[in-house]
Amino acid sequence: MDGYLVVVPRAQGAEWQFSGDGSDATFVGALVRDLEDTYCVNQRRVFATGFSAGAAFAIVYACSHQNQIAALATVAVDFQLGCKRPIPIMAFHGTKDPLVPYQNGAVGLSLPGIRVRGTERNMSDWARLDHCRSVPIAERLGSQVHRQQWTDCVHGTSVELYSIIGGGHSWPGADPSQAVGLTTQQVSATKQILMFFDRG
Repeated sequence: MDGYLVVVPRAQGAEWQFSGDGSDATFVGALVRDLEDTYCVNQRRVFATGFSAGAAFAIVYACSHQNQIAALATVAVDFQLGCKRPIPIMAFHGTKDPLVPYQNGAVGLSLPGIRVRGTERNMSDWARLDHCRSVPIAERLGSQVHRQQWTDCVHGTSVELYSIIGGGHSWPGADPSQAVGLTTQQVSATKQILMFFDRG
């Protein structure tokens, strides 16, 4: 998409801090302000996205800075981690993810011994936050892609989930040899996310 400034920060330590006011959050906040001072950035169109631990941090940061972040997109992690006001979100999750399980009550390698809240329940949490209809519109986009959209949300927000049937802990479309086939195209999380942000 034209007109996007894409910035990919790294955690200050070995892993992202899951805190809205820790050193990682301070760093990202300062980075956003510096970019706004340096480039022609629409401050009402600042978005956050991430994969795995980066997705968890993106959620935590966005929920702690809802005046700054206009929408969220996540891959492999979709827990509702503290947002108090409606916010648009698009999520991608493989149904065979061994690290962060898709299934409710399953235990993954990233959280040994802890039964997780499943992806579809997580997305229902976001739909409740956004005051959407409780039952999503479901659509098969191909043999391995299932999309659910929660509609009639407040303030122009939206909640969407792409379930990658049989998919693991990966970014959809990152590896063309393993891309999930749709009827007319391959699903690219990057493309779908930019289109989602473009609507926001």
